[in-house]
Amino acid sequence: MKAKRRRHDTAFKARVGLEALKGQKTTQQIAAEYDVHPTQVSEWKKTLSEGLGEAFERGKGGLGEEFEREREKLHSKIGELTVKLDFLEKNPDSSAYEPRRAGGKKSSGIEREGAV
Repeated sequence: MKAKRRRHDTAFKARVGLEALKGQKTTQQIAAEYDVHPTQVSEWKKTLSEGLGEAFERGKGGLGEEFEREREKLHSKIGELTVKLDFLEKNPDSSAYEPRRAGGKKSSGIEREGAV
């Protein structure tokens, strides 16, 4: 029967790949120490060495630009929803309008019927 396939997290792969990049131990030694196949150690080493250049290409604002785009998108959505809410509160005749109770919860028709 085949052994169940193990899945390694990215931190483990990076640790093994970095150890291989250091060159202080052979691939066989690293594979035995971390209980993985030597081919896997070589693949993680190659992946890590290929990805190192990207860390410097992005520069200081690489992730910051993506964060700013996401923030702008979310602020836009908040503004849109605020306008819709204001419109519905000012126009109670709209079919989508449901009055809110204290605490921001929508009132239900049951409470209104019970008050009659």
